[in-house]
Amino acid sequence: MLSELDKISEINESSIILYARLWQLEKWLREMVYVELKTKKGINWFKFDDTKKTYEADKAFKHIPTPDENPLSYINFSDLLKLIKNNWDLFLGYLPPQDNWEVKMDEIVHIRNRAAHFRKGHLDDIERLLQLMRDIDKGFWQFCTDYNDLHPILPPDKDIVAMKYVDLNPFSFKEIAPNEWAQIGSAPQGLRYILSINLIKRWWANKLEVIEKTPGYIYDVQIYLRNNQQFDYGDFLEFFSKFKREILHICLDTFSSNIRVTIPVVIGSKRACEIIDELIKYAENSMSVQHSINCDDQSVQRLSEKWPEYILGPKNPLTFLGPGMPCSFFNVANGS
Repeated sequence: MLSELDKISEINESSIILYARLWQLEKWLREMVYVELKTKKGINWFKFDDTKKTYEADKAFKHIPTPDENPLSYINFSDLLKLIKNNWDLFLGYLPPQDNWEVKMDEIVHIRNRAAHFRKGHLDDIERLLQLMRDIDKGFWQFCTDYNDLHPILPPDKDIVAMKYVDLNPFSFKEIAPNEWAQIGSAPQGLRYILSINLIKRWWANKLEVIEKTPGYIYDVQIYLRNNQQFDYGDFLEFFSKFKREILHICLDTFSSNIRVTIPVVIGSKRACEIIDELIKYAENSMSVQHSINCDDQSVQRLSEKWPEYILGPKNPLTFLGPGMPCSFFNVANGS
């Protein structure tokens, strides 16, 4: 059976490549802006009234709905670039020097407009775009791998959140000598789940003295089911959607046995604990016996794609790409 692309006699491969690469660039710029701004400002990370009309106009087409809810999905590319410019201190660690970045983006905006209006463009448009993506490739790799660079909170009593739940992880770090910590322990028979809480640091965050409400830090909360138990992810996402304003992401795994929730520290320990308490309550009352899942199963990924942007499926590199995994983030390395 022919694909839809195969059916188009006027197909222009260069235009498709250009569009796909522009989509990739813009998608990840929006993700970066979302993570850094929300980690710094919490629920007040964006002026939601700025996109209210655009959002409502889109949702009025009820016969062709989309799951998109993030306000960054409803702003123009030029407005996205203004957000980056106005908060440059959050992004300078990922992007080229600001003057250089803005010159490059002037070209990309022009190339993007050509593609959007179906003009033929210049022979070098793709190469110019790819060169920009090579220039920022390492920065986006850092952005993503920092999100999976988890730090234990030691000692646990330095933070209200860590201390409250430390006993729910039998493998938590223990002080084996003064200021020397090791991850040791054993799980008692019949233990139904393990809860771990770690810290993620953004590159621009100040060194911690006190964790409470400190911008630039994220609680990484993971709950693992044991004894061949699974979550009903669809049911969980419905239940937990009430916290979408406060959290950054919910990360799902292929086997439905783990839930990862990332919470900006800046929202405060009281609210973070309320969210974690609800996660625990759900886990304690909603486990089901595991059914066999192949590691290539795509059902969880497909489920994640039906939900708004804050739900990440197992294919999203923000759920797995860590500092020990060197690669070209955009797959644009010379010779690749």
